[in-house]
Amino acid sequence: MKLYNKSISKLLLVLAASVVLTNCSDDYLDQVKLGQETSDVYFNSQEKAVASVTAAYSDLKDYRFGWFLWAFGETMSDNAIYSGSDGDNAGFEPLKTFNGTADMFQVRYKWDLCYRGINKSSQAIEGIEGMPDELFESTIFKNRLIAEAKVLRAFYHFELVRAFNRIPILDHLIKGAGEKIGQSDAADVYAFIITEVEAVEPNLPVKSAYSSSDLGRVTKGFAQGFLAKVNLYAENFADAKVWAKKVIDSKEYQLDPDFAHVFSFDGENGIESLFEINFIESLTESGATTNNGNFQTLFQIPRNITYGYGINQPTQDLADAFDAAGDVIRKAATLLTTDEVYANEIPQGVWDWYNAQTDLQVANDSLDQWKAKLTFNRTGYYQQKIYVGPDDRSTEIRNNPNNTRIMRYAEVLLTYAEACYKTTDEGNARIALNEVRDRAGLNDVTASGTALLDAIYAERRLELAGENDRYHELLRTNRANILPYYSEAHKYWPVPQAEIDRTTGEIEQNPGY
Repeated sequence: MKLYNKSISKLLLVLAASVVLTNCSDDYLDQVKLGQETSDVYFNSQEKAVASVTAAYSDLKDYRFGWFLWAFGETMSDNAIYSGSDGDNAGFEPLKTFNGTADMFQVRYKWDLCYRGINKSSQAIEGIEGMPDELFESTIFKNRLIAEAKVLRAFYHFELVRAFNRIPILDHLIKGAGEKIGQSDAADVYAFIITEVEAVEPNLPVKSAYSSSDLGRVTKGFAQGFLAKVNLYAENFADAKVWAKKVIDSKEYQLDPDFAHVFSFDGENGIESLFEINFIESLTESGATTNNGNFQTLFQIPRNITYGYGINQPTQDLADAFDAAGDVIRKAATLLTTDEVYANEIPQGVWDWYNAQTDLQVANDSLDQWKAKLTFNRTGYYQQKIYVGPDDRSTEIRNNPNNTRIMRYAEVLLTYAEACYKTTDEGNARIALNEVRDRAGLNDVTASGTALLDAIYAERRLELAGENDRYHELLRTNRANILPYYSEAHKYWPVPQAEIDRTTGEIEQNPGY
């Protein structure tokens, strides 16, 4: 279903703490805000239970959460540069060059948004668990809601551990500043995520069992695909293989024959989609944090020739990787070229006038003035997967209704391929790898040994470029040293200094900062 932020805030009146610890006193936290329901009395109907889980999804839609999916996952890698205005680009430069500091707002946003989502998830879990079964249409539905919230809580933890490494595990609702929770090692965080999701995976419906109004909610397929991915990060390759195979064997998913179609409006929640963040266009809600549209579109479409900020520009290195592989289909669907920007963004009437001119000098001078509207174009490329053309673009600049793809079947196949390789099953590794390559119009890989593993890694880059995983993949596979400014000491972001200052030693800064 298309999930609404503003309606959630009206329905869910009990707000969870946004970070691990707060700077409020215990006395303040113990007071009941006048005119609002407390958690103890809020959970008294199925409608409110649903609203509480829907609220746990809402932080996925917060523009700051989406912002630092790609800022961390793409622009810190060889796939993209931060770009934007000179100020935008300079502001991110310390992180790109592995010289980030603990007081940077980017670091704080990533931490705060994920922990806010975790606490909302915990609030839903504990509130629903405490409700009598007879308030629900069935215990199956009650258990499904709890399962959705637990997978979301695990997903927020996953985003944190990939960014910060050692993080506090929150397996319950934090209600006051008196609770002190320290950090856990990454291996323990991955183990927590796996245990949580494995426990509730049986309670989730398959995608085809959901009604169209429920599209965008967590499914059994996403839980299984997520378990495959997390086990890959935890280097539990046999388990990653098992979970990926469950997705494959479910027959719930298949590759869309048209790669570009996956990222179109028509392709949303399609045959390849395991999980997406759903957005809608709202003409009445246009604030930075009070809209239901995809703010990331505004961030990434070309600057000044339309209303975009021109941030997260793909690199020439990525373009060259497509060319080296002979990958024409995915390059065209991933990289928007400068010439394509001109063709799309300069009004058709201008092109008609240009083509009718007999004086080439006059025509070119006029066209150059239109082209000059495109500014801060540092690489010549933009993100095609999130681009929305003029005919489909919202008049409310923050409210474009295109979804963000979080997991696709192609990724599951590549996870399976890597897990098979790591468990000495090269035959099945090649079959899964080549299924993805066939869709891209590329020849089958026949390699074995390290050449096969290199082919799987290369395929992940080209298939998933622009989908916010590249830097994490380089870290996971110990290849981040290919980045020009890479620092082993700063490969993870620093813990926000404000978070450390609010504690009494439980939260420590990452080594090297």
